[in-house]
Amino acid sequence: MNMNVKYILIVSILLLSLGVSAQIYTAGTNADYNGIRYNMNGDSTLIFTYFSTNSKPRTLKAHGFGDSTATFKWYNFENSTKTINPTPFRVDNGTESEVPLSGEGGYLLVIDNSMLVDTFRTWVFDDEIGIDSVSQVQNCEFMQLTVYPYSNRTNFSQYAYFDFCDLNNVMETFISNNFSVEWNAEKDIYADVDIPQVWKSRINSLQTIIAPTPFVETPYSVRITNVFGQTTTVFTTASIPAKGVYAAFEVLIPDESGIFKPSTTLEGEAMLSMKLNNKSINADKFEWTGWNNQKINFLQNDTLWTYDTEHVPDEFVYKPGEYPVKLTVENVQTGCRSSTYSLAGGKRKDIRVYESTFPPESFPNAFTPNGDGSNDVFTFVSGSKPRSMRMMEMKIVNRNGLLVYKYRGEISKWEGWNGKMNGNGSECSSGVYYFVVSGDGWDDKEYSGKQYTGAVHLFR
Repeated sequence: MNMNVKYILIVSILLLSLGVSAQIYTAGTNADYNGIRYNMNGDSTLIFTYFSTNSKPRTLKAHGFGDSTATFKWYNFENSTKTINPTPFRVDNGTESEVPLSGEGGYLLVIDNSMLVDTFRTWVFDDEIGIDSVSQVQNCEFMQLTVYPYSNRTNFSQYAYFDFCDLNNVMETFISNNFSVEWNAEKDIYADVDIPQVWKSRINSLQTIIAPTPFVETPYSVRITNVFGQTTTVFTTASIPAKGVYAAFEVLIPDESGIFKPSTTLEGEAMLSMKLNNKSINADKFEWTGWNNQKINFLQNDTLWTYDTEHVPDEFVYKPGEYPVKLTVENVQTGCRSSTYSLAGGKRKDIRVYESTFPPESFPNAFTPNGDGSNDVFTFVSGSKPRSMRMMEMKIVNRNGLLVYKYRGEISKWEGWNGKMNGNGSECSSGVYYFVVSGDGWDDKEYSGKQYTGAVHLFR
C-alpha cells in the first residue's frame, strides 16, 4: 500500500490580554502548509499540513511578546479522560520555544511574561489517505465507476477531535471531509462523437456515472483530494472494455467534378447519385435499409434495398422525392445495439432529390459568339438552370423559318448553341433568331407551350 502521510495541525488561538501578541507557527522555512481557516466556537482555527517528504523537523514553534523573556508551558490533552494534563510536558524560558510533534492529539501552550498571557490550543492529526481499488459496472446504457479509498480514519467522511476551548465542557467535534474526486480517461471514450463528458470531475462522490456507456476501451484514472488539500497518488485501472455501440454513417454525393464527397445538405437534383460510408463504432453486425418516397407511402412495405454488410457496396441513383435511410448496428458479444437515420447538421434528415423545374426565363435574349470568351454561347442564364430534367428538345430558326439548330437529349449534356449552322457548320449572320423548347422531368412532368418560345439576338 502506497501511503501519503501528512501531519495536520489545527491551531486554535485565544488572546487573553492586550499588547503585543505572541505567535505559534510551523518550524522550518520549507514547511508545507495550507492556510485553511475555520471558526469554531468563536475561535479562529488554522490548519497546518506537514508532508512526509519534508526534510525539516515536524515541530511547532512559538514566539513570545516581542523581545521580552517569557515562560512557555506545553500541556497534553488526555483523550482517555477528556482533560488537559495539569503537568506540562515541557517548559522553556526565553523569547521562543520549539517542540517536536509526538503524534495525534491535543496540545495546550501558555506563554507568560508576567505582564501578558497568551493561550494557544492545538490539535494534531496523523492523516493518511490513498486508493485501494476501483470497481466498474457497465451495461448498454451507462457505466458506473466506484473508487475505494483507504484512510487511518474510521469514518472517511469526517475528522473527529475534542474541542477543549471550554475546559469545563470538553466535547467531541467534527470536521467534515469535503473531499473531491477527479476522474479521467486515457482515450476519448466517445471517439470524437460530440457527447459531453460531464462525469470527469465529481465533488463529494466516490461514484461516477458515465452515460451513454463508453464506445472505446480505455483505462481510467482517479485521485481524491481531502478537505485539507491532501491529494492521493493517481490510481489507474486496467483497460476497461467498452460495451457502448454507436451507429453512424455519412452520405456521399458527387460534386461538379464527379468526385464523391460527404454531403452536409443531403440534397441534389435527379438523377442523384449517392454512396454510403459506414462510420459506426464498436459494432460488428449491420442492418442497412433504404425506403421509397416517405411522403407517399413510407408506412407501407416499400423497402427499396437492404444490406447486412459493414459497408454498402453499391451506388444508388434516385429520382425526385425524399428517401429515408437507416442503419442499425450491434455488438454481437455484448448484445448492445444502436441505430440512426441519415443526418444533416446533427439532426435527422431524409435524402432529398429536387422536383423538376424548368423556368421559362432560363434563356438569355442575346449572345455574342465572337470568341472573346464572354457570352459566346446561347445557353442557360446563370442561376436559372433547369434541374431534375430528363430530356430537352430545342429548335432554333431564322427570320425565314429556316431551321439552323436542333438538339434533343439530356440537359446535362447540352453544350449550348455556338451560333453556327447545326452547331458545326458555317457561322450564322447577326440578327434575330427564334427558339422553341420543350422538356420532360424525371418526375414525369412535361414542360412546353408559349412560355417556352422566344427570340434571341445574335451579335458579331
